[in-house]
Amino acid sequence: MKLHEINFREIDQQIVRIQGNEVLKQLHSMNLDAQGLTAGMFYCYIDHEKGLTFELLALELENGNFLIAPKEYSYKLRCRPLLDEEIMILKDVNTEVFKEKIEAINETYKVSEDILKTRYIKEIDDSRHSEYPDDVRVFLLKKDKDPEACWVRITGTNGRKLTGKILTKTMQNFDLELEEIIEFGTMTMEDNSISCVCIL
Repeated sequence: MKLHEINFREIDQQIVRIQGNEVLKQLHSMNLDAQGLTAGMFYCYIDHEKGLTFELLALELENGNFLIAPKEYSYKLRCRPLLDEEIMILKDVNTEVFKEKIEAINETYKVSEDILKTRYIKEIDDSRHSEYPDDVRVFLLKKDKDPEACWVRITGTNGRKLTGKILTKTMQNFDLELEEIIEFGTMTMEDNSISCVCIL
């Protein structure tokens, strides 16, 4: 299965194998000494600011052996260049070998309970950025203005609504600043799709 075909929830905080020309190119650019490199083993997690991220755990070689990445270094790959690569979730890995590194990643990139809960709201999945699961497209609705979409990074919830900071400028003047926190919810559209909306 290709990375762009899989839902982020399936691979978040999972050990995965990624294979393809692009991942090999990215790994070789890290100047890792690996002859016969065929694939990489990674720990997948969500960086709230930089999106879906893959931390290298080991290199898979042609002879079937694995070369463990040095613990003292961090080798990260972001989602975008890997979208067309083949990905597989590895269920039978001895995680003890990587326990220290994985625990450090989970602690470093831990988010609030509110943000964590929003990652499981499936009805906003069509509005999510494909590479940044915490970023959603929100339509701004205001009297005497045309509906306009902007990108918003979720900051949590305040009960019934979601909250997030504005990431992109709007064409029209909605009296909103970049990084301003807004509240938004969902609305069912005429075609029965669900969109995120902020009524100003």
